[in-house]
Amino acid sequence: RLAALADKPELLRSVSRLLDWVTVQTWEEKQARFIAAVEKEKYLVTVLFGVISVVAVFLVGCIFYMIVQQKTRDIGIVKSVGATSLGVAGIFLAYGAAVGVVGGAMGTTLGTLFVWYINNIQDFLAWINPGLQIWSAEVYAFDRIPNEVNTSEAVVIYICAIVASMI
Repeated sequence: RLAALADKPELLRSVSRLLDWVTVQTWEEKQARFIAAVEKEKYLVTVLFGVISVVAVFLVGCIFYMIVQQKTRDIGIVKSVGATSLGVAGIFLAYGAAVGVVGGAMGTTLGTLFVWYINNIQDFLAWINPGLQIWSAEVYAFDRIPNEVNTSEAVVIYICAIVASMI
């Protein structure tokens, strides 16, 4: 077909001018505005969860402070039978680690389950009351809420929970 166009230079120029008006885009390029909005919301949610996490760490710190205050006599008894200060600190570090392991495991498990089933939860809420529908396909150009769990991020958050409860 191109050989036939070579014999007709005017037609070739016309086709060339028409192709100047044609653009090729991937779906990501075409929906870049919507994807950027979702990415900004993801960043905002991450910041909000970070603030909530700091508050939770502060509350855990306050609880442990109160535990130490109430266990002052017990600490004295343990030290009087030969425990070192490092040994007493180890008891409280182990207690903090246990709280972090259990709380982090529960939080990671519940959070992962929530993310995996978020579309089902959304559908259930919309079934109960259409006014409870949070996700709108018209706004986000996605028919479902993205619900992928990044395993490496979940593990890092779990480890941070343990470390924060020990600190």
